Amino acid sequence: MSVRAARALVVVGLLLAAGAGWAQAASLASVRERGTFNICAHPDALPYSSQDRTTPGFQLEIAEAIAKQLGVGMRVDWIVFTRHARRLDCDASIGAIVKADDGGPRRGPRLTKPYVSSGYVLVLPAAAPTIARLEDVKGKIAVEHTSWPHYVLDMRKVPVASYGSSFEVLDALAKGEEVAGLVSDTYVGWYLKLHPGTVKISQAYVPERDFRWNVAVGLRNADPPLVDAVNRAIEVLIADQTIPKIFARYGIAYRPPVAP
Repeated sequence: MSVRAARALVVVGLLLAAGAGWAQAASLASVRERGTFNICAHPDALPYSSQDRTTPGFQLEIAEAIAKQLGVGMRVDWIVFTRHARRLDCDASIGAIVKADDGGPRRGPRLTKPYVSSGYVLVLPAAAPTIARLEDVKGKIAVEHTSWPHYVLDMRKVPVASYGSSFEVLDALAKGEEVAGLVSDTYVGWYLKLHPGTVKISQAYVPERDFRWNVAVGLRNADPPLVDAVNRAIEVLIADQTIPKIFARYGIAYRPPVAP
């Protein structure tokens, strides 16, 4: 099986698992009638989401901005595991990965147009020389255990150092215990906001397709008017710089969606 095919299966599995718990369709009319746009989010997953209203996470700030565009408020249902969504009345998940072939028939949540692109970047100790290719790394590449880079690099027989979380990878790089790591740009931006100057992104490295993706809003089997309304909201929030400014508050460089 190719790396890209395996990645597609992983993403499909995640999306189907998310959709399996969302049996009832949400309509724009029902959202406006109840007066809230209901979001499922993790209570302790910064920079994505948090119960701390002073630092709610970029996903909740984006969700609140979308709700305002819809003319309603926002309600958050806190879930730790995706399977818990089936017990709740969530309209949306803000961080749905977009597959390249998402135009065909599909089960589960309907996806809006993408609002950002994300991916894994090559991270180095702050004083290290830049590296343009993974093949040029002299030593192991640090990755989060069972993450997508862990799987891809294992398939390529590239030596890796496995850590329990992305933040542990970044800590090891900051201490000079590892020479390079593959970490999502989201976590790197947040880490550098909390710990300025401790690590750096290798700007010479261009992430390959396997390590890049677009992100959209996953709507719970929404009717077409709700999908259209959220798409219009996303267009406005990108054009007026609301979404880029939200990412900037968390130290994350905004990258527009990329063509498939």
